[in-house]
Amino acid sequence: MLRIILASESAQRKHALEVLGLSYEIIPSKIDEKAIRDPDHRELARKLSEAKARTVGEGNLDAVVIAADLFIVYDNKIYEKPRDKEEAYAMLSSLSGNTFEIITGLAVYRNDTQKMVSSTQTCEVTFRTLLPDEIRDYIARYPVLKCAAAFDPDGLLRFAESVRGSYNFRSGLHMNHLILFLREQGIRV
Repeated sequence: MLRIILASESAQRKHALEVLGLSYEIIPSKIDEKAIRDPDHRELARKLSEAKARTVGEGNLDAVVIAADLFIVYDNKIYEKPRDKEEAYAMLSSLSGNTFEIITGLAVYRNDTQKMVSSTQTCEVTFRTLLPDEIRDYIARYPVLKCAAAFDPDGLLRFAESVRGSYNFRSGLHMNHLILFLREQGIRV
């Protein structure tokens, strides 16, 4: 029987697997994400998610590993998780009143067959103009250091003026692709 491993501790990704009714275990990947770069942002998301899946899969021959990556791109700059609350404030301030992309990568890897399937998706978001006090309030109440560009789905509810593209950014997993990829790897979904 194949095990399913989620290579993430993200609450949104855990919830997505629970929506599918899957039993899984969590083994977070510990790759150095800064060591992997690519000028093509979608390709970078793919490379990061594949590296996470392959790394976790190395010691788990009887498992299918699900890994993902999500980051924000604004003005050709990548916004990953902030280092501290000051950087979180700077990120949210720069996104205020602007349109940016949420790029997600998904990889599903089965080590015993060496089969990797992956995809990327992009969503375009426009934030309304944010007040300095509401940014500080958000930073004080939410775990912004765990989120790309310092906001999570609640931040989108609070700040987004418009969202165009795939809704899959909410969980950080491309659910439509995930179902098909798991089936390709021998998992009944």
